[in-house]
Amino acid sequence: MKKNFTFIANWKMYLNFNEEIDLATSEYDNYIKLAKNTNSEIIICPSFLSLSNITQIFKTTEIETGAQNCSEHLKGSFTSQVSAESLNLIGSKFCIIGHSESRKYLHENENQIIGKLDMLIDNKISPILCIGENQEEHKKNETLKKLELQLKKLEESISNNANIREYIPIYIAYEPLWSIGTGNIPTQQHLENVFTWLFEKTQNINNNVEFKILYGGSVNAENTNFLKKIKHLDGFLIGKSSLDFQEFEKIVRLGSLS
Repeated sequence: MKKNFTFIANWKMYLNFNEEIDLATSEYDNYIKLAKNTNSEIIICPSFLSLSNITQIFKTTEIETGAQNCSEHLKGSFTSQVSAESLNLIGSKFCIIGHSESRKYLHENENQIIGKLDMLIDNKISPILCIGENQEEHKKNETLKKLELQLKKLEESISNNANIREYIPIYIAYEPLWSIGTGNIPTQQHLENVFTWLFEKTQNINNNVEFKILYGGSVNAENTNFLKKIKHLDGFLIGKSSLDFQEFEKIVRLGSLS
């Protein structure tokens, strides 16, 4: 049976190791029931330190886990970095790359981000590629221009990667930087324009690749009904709201309703 929406819980660095393990174990049954009752794809992305533990906790369930980043390098003298190979070995099947916070605080550029994507594909991990425009670009109506630049390397990579045809979906998460953490949600017209453009864009990249288009940016239970109506939307990348299971549950249930 085909899954409905995808809900990715990005825990960021809000919780410490003990708190992340406690959240996963205390709500274990509820996560499983939520995925089953809503026929939703639920992916939890905790910090690196607890990722292996939480992957094992949910190993025999429908709940999947993902990393919040990875290295663009295979291996070597890259202190503090984590390889896609290691993520594969612990059983993590997803990984967020190009998140606005990583672009901002770690100064990641498009070449580095696409290098991460290539590493993930080679290790059979589904990339969750984040793209989006800042406030100035938004005001200048340069959103699509910015997204075009951010997806250019993706097109090149897929064209040159022989492994892509035997692979799994690529997730593209549109996250307008000016919306994240502010509570300011884009207008319906803006979102319709962006998602229609993204859908048409991804359809033309490679017919053998399955793309899923997500929205991320101040997603909560109050705006889910509005956001889920976006044409071509496949799910949500959820930040702080995913730390409260009751709030996360409301988002999933609301987003899963037709």
